[in-house]
Amino acid sequence: MKRQSPKESKRGATFSPRPLTGNKTLADQVTDALTSKIRGNEFSNSQLPSELAMAEGFGVSRTVIREAISRLKAEGLIDTRQGRGAVIRGDGLDVPFRIDFDSADLLGSLLHIIELRRGLDSEIAFLAASRRKRDQMAAIRRALTDIDHASKAGRDAATEDLAFHLSIAQATGNPIFLELLRFLNQFLHIAIRVTRANEGQRVEYSEQTRVEHMAITGAIERQDPEAAATAAKIHMINAAVRIKSADAEFWTVELRHLARSLDGVLTTDREKQTRLATRRLISGTKTLFSGEKRKSRV
Repeated sequence: MKRQSPKESKRGATFSPRPLTGNKTLADQVTDALTSKIRGNEFSNSQLPSELAMAEGFGVSRTVIREAISRLKAEGLIDTRQGRGAVIRGDGLDVPFRIDFDSADLLGSLLHIIELRRGLDSEIAFLAASRRKRDQMAAIRRALTDIDHASKAGRDAATEDLAFHLSIAQATGNPIFLELLRFLNQFLHIAIRVTRANEGQRVEYSEQTRVEHMAITGAIERQDPEAAATAAKIHMINAAVRIKSADAEFWTVELRHLARSLDGVLTTDREKQTRLATRRLISGTKTLFSGEKRKSRV
């Protein structure tokens, strides 16, 4: 009887993963590898190999494999069925949208988020100006005032900044805009805290942000959609400029401080993702800016 290769699934599908490398946990690495293979249609019969085959293939325990399978199921990529193991889903209807920071290009990752917001916020402001009701306008005004109060109290006002943009999304009457911004908040919170900390180093930046917020609010209040969209787009363009203005020392110090402030406080899954994203930003900061300095010398 032919002996089965340890990297061959009992279901007959050859399983040859790449060696696990990197700073992530084993469960993270296995999850990433399996996700890549699923999306690349590398598994035959729409089914994952057996736990044993995957454990031997990756060189990890079955506990790690079970953790990875649990995550894939939570992501909507697979179903687990009695007697059939892990079956790959073909519909993908409830696979969540994900954003991941590229630790090799941290500045680029933040700028990609700002670029996304440039289009999103512009349309949100346009619709808010067209559709807003009196009570919604009052909520936007209150949110703007809350930013000022937080700033005068010495806080970074990141939470209040996000609430301001959410109040504008609420005024569109489209709940999908509101939900999308709420999803993005876990990443935007990092970007806003970093940019606002940088603004604290330069008074003109803080005032510039305040003026931009007032321009958006004023256009929405006048019910001028084009002006509101333009003001929101300018706000995001300038936000990118403010992010790029921070020097290497600022990024290193501020991101480490932010990570320490999050330790022991965050408890929900969304908050844990925020902390993980922050740590990944920190891990590549020196590499990013040292690379930029080398380019500038060439």
